[in-house]
Amino acid sequence: AAAESTVLLKNEEGLLPLAAGARVAVIGDFAETPRYQGAGSSAVNSIKVDTFLECLKESGLNSVGFATGFDRQGKPDAAALAAKADVVLLCLGLDEIKESEGLDRADMKLADNQIELLQAVQQANPNTVVVLSAGASLETPWLTHCKALVYGALGGQAGAGAMVDVLTG
Repeated sequence: AAAESTVLLKNEEGLLPLAAGARVAVIGDFAETPRYQGAGSSAVNSIKVDTFLECLKESGLNSVGFATGFDRQGKPDAAALAAKADVVLLCLGLDEIKESEGLDRADMKLADNQIELLQAVQQANPNTVVVLSAGASLETPWLTHCKALVYGALGGQAGAGAMVDVLTG
């Protein structure tokens, strides 16, 4: 269900699906600490939560490394890793604070530090795929800074494995 609900919003030059053996850099806090469900009273205690990094190990892709790239409220630091790869899988999204119950969002933007990271990564490697985790709509003025955009929403506890399946066809 998570794979079937994933939406491919952009795929320039047929970058996706990724071929077996492709050298990929994984960048972004959401690859290690997934947003897979809502926050507040909608949170459930999941038995097992897949992470993008763990699921990637069995994908047939060749990882050149991982960098958090940003704290959910921090600064980018991962352009050097991006330059080592054929393709960058950049895991971005809305944090729990932006999508908390009882609050209205002041805007529909991705955090500035994530956009700065995207721009730095794209400068280092134009073959950048943004993997987006969010439970709400977003503005995408940054869309020109990636070749592919895959919206995974909040895919649940097995959403990471589903995303890897989608990325690899």
